[in-house]
Amino acid sequence: MRFFFFSVSTEATEKRDPLSLITEQHVKSALRKDKGDEAQLLTWNINNFTKKGDNLASVVTSVVIDYHLAHLGSETHQTSYIIKLNPCITSAFTDSFTNMVFEKEVNFYEEILPDLNHMLNNTGQESLRMPELFHSSLEENKELMFLNDLRRREFVMVEKFKGQDEAHVRLALKELSRLHASSILLQAKAPDTNLSQRYPSLDKDFLYSTGAKKERLQKMFSGGYDNAIVILKSCERHTAAAWLERNLPNVLDLFQEHLEKIPPFKVICHGDFSNNNILFRYNEVGDPLEVMIIDQQVTRVASPATDLVYFLYTCVRGDIRKAKLQDFLGVYYSTFSSVVEVGGVAVPFTLSELKQEYRKRMMYGLMICLLFVPYYLGEDVEVPSAEEFMSDNSKENLEAWRQNLKHSLHDNPNLKHFCLASVDDIIEAGLIS
Repeated sequence: MRFFFFSVSTEATEKRDPLSLITEQHVKSALRKDKGDEAQLLTWNINNFTKKGDNLASVVTSVVIDYHLAHLGSETHQTSYIIKLNPCITSAFTDSFTNMVFEKEVNFYEEILPDLNHMLNNTGQESLRMPELFHSSLEENKELMFLNDLRRREFVMVEKFKGQDEAHVRLALKELSRLHASSILLQAKAPDTNLSQRYPSLDKDFLYSTGAKKERLQKMFSGGYDNAIVILKSCERHTAAAWLERNLPNVLDLFQEHLEKIPPFKVICHGDFSNNNILFRYNEVGDPLEVMIIDQQVTRVASPATDLVYFLYTCVRGDIRKAKLQDFLGVYYSTFSSVVEVGGVAVPFTLSELKQEYRKRMMYGLMICLLFVPYYLGEDVEVPSAEEFMSDNSKENLEAWRQNLKHSLHDNPNLKHFCLASVDDIIEAGLIS
C-alpha cells in the first residue's frame, strides 16, 4: 500500500531506523509460532530485498534464520520470514495512520481470516490463499508483523510494466471472488449483526478522516492528481483533465460515495487489489498455477465492484480489459456464485446486476488509476524516498518528480497507455462529458 508519497511537509523529528524495531525476542516468537516450542534459534540476519520507492506506508524486509529442533538433535535448519515495519516517519498524521493500518491487518489475520476460512472449510472448500501471520506487535510507533516468506514457495510478482495477461487475470479474479463470497457466508451465519459491528477494524478507514486529518489527506491526494492532470494535458485529454480539476477539491467525498455500503453489494473487500499485492507461482513453462493475495491493510466492507475496477484499471492493459471484460466478469461471478451456493446461501445478486454495479464504479477505477498508476509505472523516473517526500523540501521534490514524469511520457508507453486507456473507457461510457 502506498499512501504517503503525496505528502506535504511535516515537522522535523529525529529519524529512527525501522530495522531497529526488530529484536531477537520478536524473531524467537515468530519461530516458535511457526516451528513449535522446541525450535531453538541459532542465528538471524536481516535480508533487505526491496528498492527505493517501495517502502512508504510500511517498510518491508525479511529475516533469514538458522535453528535447531530439539528432537532432531544438532541438525541445522533454515527458514525466513517477511517483516512489515513501522516506517518511522513521525508526525501526528503518520503515527495515527500507521497504527491504524497495522491494527487493521493484524486484526484481519488473527480474527477475520480464521472465520472466513472456517466458513469455507465447513462446506468442503479450501482456505483463502493468503500468507500466515506468525508474530505481531502493535506497540505504538513500533508496529511490526512477521509473515511466512512466500518466495520460499516460488511465488513472485508479475512484472508490472507489462500488465497482467488473461491467464493471470482469471486466477486473480477467482481468488478475489472467494474472498468476497466467504464474507457473504459469514454474514449469513449472523444476519442480525453486520460485519462491521462484528469486526470494528473494518470501519477504520483513512478515506473517512475528518477535520485536520481530512484536510491533510486532501492535500496529499491533490498532489497525486496534479501529476495526473499534467499527464492528461500532455496527452491532449483536456476533457478528462478539466473534469479532474473541477472535482479535485471534493475528491475525498467522491471516494466516500463509491465506498458506501449499499445492499446487496456488501462484502469484505481487499481495498488495495493491485499488482504489488498479488503473487503467482508458475509451472516449468511459465504458466501461472497458483495465486496468493497479500497486504490486508485496507480491508473494508464495500461493493465487490470497487475491488474489480481497482484491479482491472491498475493491473490490466486497456486493450485486454476492453476485449475480455464480459468474460472476466463472468469468471468472477461463476466462482463467487459457486462458493455461496455450496455454502447453502442464496446468491445476493445476478451477473447482470453485477455488470450494472461495475459500470457504476468505473469512475472509482479511473480515480484509483490516475492516483496510483503514475507512481506504479513511472519507475524510469527517479522516485523520491519517503524521507524526501516528508522533508521540508517535499513540495520541491514533488514538483521535480512531476516534471520528470511529464518528460518521460514519450519514453514510457506503459504509463501513457494505462492512464489514457482508463480515461477513454470512461469517456466512451458517457461518464465524463
